[in-house]
Amino acid sequence: MRGYRKVENPAAKQHEYGVSLCECQRQFNGHRWNCSTHYSTGMLGPIHKLATREAAFTYAILSAGVTHEIGRRCKQGLLTSCGCSDEQKPKNVPNDWSWGGCGDNVEYGYKFSRDFIDIREKEHDPKRNHDNGRSLMNRRNNEAGRKVLKRHRKPKCKCHGVSGACNMKTCWMQLPSMEQVGKILRNKYDKAIRVQINDRGNLQLLAEETGKERKTRALPTDLVFMDDSPDYCRFDRHAGTLGTEGRVCKRGAAGADGCDSLCCGRGYNTYTQEVKSKCNCKFEWCCKVVCQTCNNVTQVDICK
Repeated sequence: MRGYRKVENPAAKQHEYGVSLCECQRQFNGHRWNCSTHYSTGMLGPIHKLATREAAFTYAILSAGVTHEIGRRCKQGLLTSCGCSDEQKPKNVPNDWSWGGCGDNVEYGYKFSRDFIDIREKEHDPKRNHDNGRSLMNRRNNEAGRKVLKRHRKPKCKCHGVSGACNMKTCWMQLPSMEQVGKILRNKYDKAIRVQINDRGNLQLLAEETGKERKTRALPTDLVFMDDSPDYCRFDRHAGTLGTEGRVCKRGAAGADGCDSLCCGRGYNTYTQEVKSKCNCKFEWCCKVVCQTCNNVTQVDICK
C-alpha cells in the first residue's frame, strides 16, 4: 500500500492494537468476558473462533482504534505520508471564528484502517470461501467502528487574546477520545443484531431479532453477530474462551463482577494481602515531602 509503509512496523502495530485492547478491557472490566487475549499466539487483541457479539465489538473497537491513532499521528506530524486535516469549516462554527487549526486527519486514518484491516477479510474469493458470512460480518463491524469514530468528531476551539481575553478563536476538527468511542460501542454491543447469510451471499437480519420494529436492515453503525456467545465460565480451547478461574471478584456484589456471577457458582477462595503505601506525608521547609510507609492488610477473593 503506497504511502503507508511509515507505520508498517511492529511497534506501531503494537501501539495501535494496544489502544483498542486497553479500551476493550476497560469497557468489560469485571465481566466474564473481559477482552482477554492469547498473547502466545503471536496475534494482538482478542481471538474469537465464534461469530459472537464479543467478536463484533472487538473488530469494531480495533478498527476505530487504528483510525484514531493514525489520524492523530498525522496531526502530530509523525507520518511523512499525511498531515493535518484539510476539512472545510462546518456550518455550526460561527463565521467570525478562524478555521485553520491543525485537526485530526480522520479521512487518512479511515482509509488506512480500511485498507490495513479489511484486506485480511478480502484475501479469499467469497464465492469459494465457506466462511464468507463471517468475513462479511467482520468487515461490516470494522466499518461500524470507523463510522462511530468519524460521526462523533467535532470542532474544538481555542481562544486568543491578551490576559485571557477571547478576541479571536481558532478552531479545528478533533476526534472523540477512545473512551467515548468505547462507551458508544459498548451500548451497541448490548443492542447487537443477529444476522445470517442468505442465498445471495449477503448478510440478512433474522426476523426473531427485529421484534416489533420490523427492521429490514441494520444501520451502518449497528454491530451484527451470527453465533450465540459461550458462557465464558471455563477454559474451552474449541470455543476460544479462557474461563474465569483465578479472577478477582467482589464478595456480595450483585453486578457482573460479584463472586456469585463471575465465579459461575464454583465458589471462591479468600486470601490476605499486605500492601505497602506512603502515608502521613508532611511538607518540610524547604523543599521536600517526607512520608512514612504504612502496611495495609486487605482481603482478596479469587474465583475457584
